Amino acid sequence: MMFAKHNYHPSRGLAACAAASCLLALAGCASNQALDDQLATSGEAVEQARTAGAPETAPADFNTAHDKLSRANAGTRNEVVAMRLAEQAKADADLAHAKTGANHAMAAAEEIVRSNQALREEIRRAKQNQ
Repeated sequence: MMFAKHNYHPSRGLAACAAASCLLALAGCASNQALDDQLATSGEAVEQARTAGAPETAPADFNTAHDKLSRANAGTRNEVVAMRLAEQAKADADLAHAKTGANHAMAAAEEIVRSNQALREEIRRAKQNQ
């Protein structure tokens, strides 16, 4: 029985191991960068919701977003969980911001209705005095 001749050299195995290690390290850096980017995006969304007035107009959604972002930033050992929390924090912050905008729009619409009613009343009185 004849065996195939292999040209195995120990340095080739080390080179392959080193290459695999570098790829794993790069993959880890990429996922860390993605998580860092998501945390930054989520933090900006929470801040925008805060400055829009969400803590007052949509406190439940805002507090949920803030809590999830805090937990994601806390350095959870599982990057998948941290990423998911950061994504959820952004969604919750966007919802709080949208609700705040809707509340402000509703208040403005109500003010316009009151203003229109006052103008109608003024016009009615002016007609009566003619």
